[in-house]
Amino acid sequence: MISIVIPTYNSEKTIGEVLDSLFREIRRYRRKVEVIVVDDGSTDSTLQIVKKYPVRVIKQRHKGPAAARNLGWKKAKGDIVIFLDSDCKVGRGWLKKMLKPFKDGKVAGVGVKYRTWNKENWVARFVGYEIEQRQNRMGKDTDYLASYSTAYRKDVLEEVNGFDTSFKAAAAEDNDLSYRVIGKGYRLVFLKECFVWHKHPESLRVYYKKQFYQAMWRVFLYLKWLRKRPKVLMGDQYAGMETLFQPFIPAFLLLSLFLFPSIFPFILLLSFLIHIPASYFVLRKGDWVGCLIPFLFFLRSIIWCLGMIVGIALFIKKSLLKYLIGGV
Repeated sequence: MISIVIPTYNSEKTIGEVLDSLFREIRRYRRKVEVIVVDDGSTDSTLQIVKKYPVRVIKQRHKGPAAARNLGWKKAKGDIVIFLDSDCKVGRGWLKKMLKPFKDGKVAGVGVKYRTWNKENWVARFVGYEIEQRQNRMGKDTDYLASYSTAYRKDVLEEVNGFDTSFKAAAAEDNDLSYRVIGKGYRLVFLKECFVWHKHPESLRVYYKKQFYQAMWRVFLYLKWLRKRPKVLMGDQYAGMETLFQPFIPAFLLLSLFLFPSIFPFILLLSFLIHIPASYFVLRKGDWVGCLIPFLFFLRSIIWCLGMIVGIALFIKKSLLKYLIGGV
């Protein structure tokens, strides 16, 4: 049996279409598949929509996606557990393609690509283009799988104890799981020929808010892995090293403005020029959004910098409280 786990939280706008696409694919697959929807404390009509479908519904108070996925896979009956986000539609052949690599016993996890569901929105297209660029450079064997559409062997999830629930938001919990699975000597496979349609943020406010929290949680990820696997500071196949130094650009600009004002214009210019390749990638597709990318990425680097500062402050506070409580 195959188990599909869908964590959901206030997903009334997408969950119906997601489940429609999923059950069309299950009917084509013609093998026994169970679908488990873990409701993470929704307050909208998500549950009423979900109950119209032949799924197992498990409810929990709001704890975040890592806890919801853990609850789902622990209740699953299948040997392979597929995690699917509640804003991802699947296409024809998705299920069969995801399961094929598991014929190799060393393969513990399989992931697929994104495509943009809401292409009519320019912000969503912008988000999708960046993800596409990153995923294009990933190899079949990878060191990172995002959890929006990912399959894992259940016994491997048991071996590594699933997702780390200390990550309360959808940020870095899938990196952490990938690193632990790789650390056990298993393979992670990324399928470029398989994809899901994902609904990206449709406003810059929502996008930058997500980027802030992702940067904040990355601090906890890197500090957790600094001793175990220092090379994570160099990035993984998806993030790349260039992503890691971008949050420091605003700090360099401030330092140069106050200490070396003569070189400030050059650093400012460089902070825009490094995004020209990404801009060219989009412009080649004939989309005017490419003209905005250097400015959007520059603003994002500021957001990332602020997120990391908050993350470091929270980590210090948490460590200090732990020390004080331990001392008492």
